[in-house]
Amino acid sequence: MGTYLVQDTPSGLPTLVYADKGHTRIHSAYDPLKEAKKTIETFSPGRASVIIVCGLGLGYHLTEIRRTHPSLQIIVLEKDRELIEIAQRINPEALKNIPLITSNADIPDALEFIDMASFRGAVVFRHRPSYLLFKDFYDALEKDVHQYFSSRLSDMLTRFEFAERWVENILSNAHYLFGALPVASLFGKFRGMAGIIVSAGPSLRTNVEILKQVGEKALIVCVDTALKILEKHGITPHIVMTLDAQRHSVRHFLGVRENASVLLADLVSCPAVLRAWKGTRMLSTTSKFITTADGRVLRETTPLVDWLEKWVDSPGDIQSGGSVATSAFDLLLNAGCAPIVLIGQDLAYTGREIHCTGSHHNEEWIALINRFQNLECINQNVIRKRKAKYVEAYGGKGTVISDFVFDLYRGWFADSAGKVPVKVINATEGGARIANTIEMPLARILAQLPQPRTTPEAIIAEALSSTSSSKPRRLYEAAGEVLSAFDAITEKARGDTVHSEFIINEGIKGKAAPVIAPMLKKTHVYLARHPELSAKRAAELLANDIIRAIERIRPYLMKLRNCLEQLL
Repeated sequence: MGTYLVQDTPSGLPTLVYADKGHTRIHSAYDPLKEAKKTIETFSPGRASVIIVCGLGLGYHLTEIRRTHPSLQIIVLEKDRELIEIAQRINPEALKNIPLITSNADIPDALEFIDMASFRGAVVFRHRPSYLLFKDFYDALEKDVHQYFSSRLSDMLTRFEFAERWVENILSNAHYLFGALPVASLFGKFRGMAGIIVSAGPSLRTNVEILKQVGEKALIVCVDTALKILEKHGITPHIVMTLDAQRHSVRHFLGVRENASVLLADLVSCPAVLRAWKGTRMLSTTSKFITTADGRVLRETTPLVDWLEKWVDSPGDIQSGGSVATSAFDLLLNAGCAPIVLIGQDLAYTGREIHCTGSHHNEEWIALINRFQNLECINQNVIRKRKAKYVEAYGGKGTVISDFVFDLYRGWFADSAGKVPVKVINATEGGARIANTIEMPLARILAQLPQPRTTPEAIIAEALSSTSSSKPRRLYEAAGEVLSAFDAITEKARGDTVHSEFIINEGIKGKAAPVIAPMLKKTHVYLARHPELSAKRAAELLANDIIRAIERIRPYLMKLRNCLEQLL
């Protein structure tokens, strides 16, 4: 006998009973749909655009919510997968196009389609019989969903804030496309070779010495935060990866000796990092691939990349889960590495530390030590500012302090490890346990790795010698056309605003449009959220922001054109 009992009712609609805990009735024994209608009559979502439903039952309340609030998005939190199967069999229409979330690992995939630009908040509807059965579960998962929305909103605001910097960085870095190694040239070239991702978590000190023994058995990719740590131990990774667009990322490279590592930088990376790097440069773009309901795969790129790729070959896409380590994972997957090994991937404050000793963070904090505070106090003060939570520790040995952001990355790695066709081994030997990975000491992994037929250095060198660079002429000419379009728009804008229509038309549909579009997203969202604005006022705001975007971008586009001219 299953946990749930499906029973007939006088109304002709089946009802449900939870067989444990004294046979708890989930719906009315007489007319479950009428009961749902009465319940929803008193429910008001206010201004919210999303309704979070705690408890699925047989979905009668979902039918009523959809009927009374057809424009709102419904998501359902449900603890029991057995119940989901029953509901899908008995009342499939109620569940149609509604995301079902059974754990926090489901949250990113279930909710990534929600457009945060039109998001007006989420309201909770608790299906009382279901909710009371597992109150703690729903309270915790509801909290995680709200935190996810907060994180997405923060990410959207970050995109607004950094859109200008990303565009500036891409224009500053674009000339490196003509000479740098495209990351795509490494895709599929490391089949049969292990790949190791080195992150800067506190547990890196556990096995950094063992990493010296890798030799040429594996491709070593380290995140920028870990570079100084490896250098201090005499280890030269094959690839150092950096993504951060902000200038402080340069600190990861200050004082680093010239070495044989290849710098893999996203096009949005801080230009100062690429300028300072003396060795081989490799470039990538970050893209996200989303499968639609009808099976189509959509590619969502970094702002400005679509325009750039019309005039120069793409260096290759890497998907990211939000951190450099997640991008490194996708790199190794595309390169064909198997297995993929994680070290220093604590995703937790192991030993109440944030990073392994030797990172630039620790170097700066050591300078702050005095008789009133030690390094432990500094770490603890940082942790206190985070939204801390306890999660299962590596090896299942108790718990460890983590936080919401770390837990999102942990969920990303767990989800990815469960989907990819290669083994993912967590050799961190500390931090948080990551589901779907194999926990194994690095020493044992190295003992089992075969000697590959060639070395990572040889593969990279071959890619370098066989890669032909794109020619800059087309991009040079395209940049000139955009600058001419800028001049035409600003000429019309001088003196008065009577030419707003021309400015808006050229700024949104003309040759300048693809370049300044990322700078106008915030404006478009603002106008969409304020439909009460008059057409004249809306046009003025948009025209002014088009002019502002042009003045901000113009110097970077001119500098790019000058750099390209030297390459012609």
